[in-house]
Amino acid sequence: MFDFTGRVAMVTGAARGLGRAIALGFARGGAVVSLTDRDGDGVEEVARTIRQAGGLATAYACDVADADQVRLTVEATESSLGPIDVLVNNAGITRRIALFDWRPEDWDEVIRVNQIGTFLVAREVGRHMVGRGKGSIINMSALGGGLVGLGRGNAIYCATKGAVAAMTRDLAAEWAPFGIRVNCVAPGWFRTEMTAPLVKNEALTARILDRVPLGRLGEPEDVVGPVLFLASDASAMITGHTLPIDGGVSTIVRLSSEPVVD
Repeated sequence: MFDFTGRVAMVTGAARGLGRAIALGFARGGAVVSLTDRDGDGVEEVARTIRQAGGLATAYACDVADADQVRLTVEATESSLGPIDVLVNNAGITRRIALFDWRPEDWDEVIRVNQIGTFLVAREVGRHMVGRGKGSIINMSALGGGLVGLGRGNAIYCATKGAVAAMTRDLAAEWAPFGIRVNCVAPGWFRTEMTAPLVKNEALTARILDRVPLGRLGEPEDVVGPVLFLASDASAMITGHTLPIDGGVSTIVRLSSEPVVD
């Protein structure tokens, strides 16, 4: 059920971190992979890694918040690789700024990528999937997108990730009659390039780990299995759900007002 031979998977934000790991996971499963990222050189390096291992992959420099770039990238993927069977909407950014220091342009930047970008790619790929009557879309929320609060400096990021989870439920309901499943994953604290500045702070990392029942940070590879499951026939009866990948953080309540991130 986890054999993706003959299927085409598109992964956004695939130049590094979770997106890179997910793209490599699909390639190992036999999928043909379309990789997108604003970092054209970085995403081409990932595609080259897949090709050197005997897989088939194409790379596109694409800003997911630009509707024209998204449309052209989806059209190019379907023209060169074939119909897109799976979309992983992974592209996202964060800006950790104290709430009173946020400027409107900071808000706009995070919303453009995390919220509008997710919608634009899902809409464009979904347009093609609806016509074929099948497909699986996996969006990327986060631990702070409605499961727990992350603390100071993360309000806008969490707001966008909560919006992604809500949008996932609505898209799932709207597209279910067309055979399209839409789900979401919500990673917790992972060791990636995006979180590197926080992980370097040993005291902060210790506080975070105190709130993770499994006692460790996630590694990019930890998100691959859940995403492949939601993309596969093994989850054929699952749609509209958000799957936490957080080491158990969302299962517990901490009786402390101390912020996790300050």
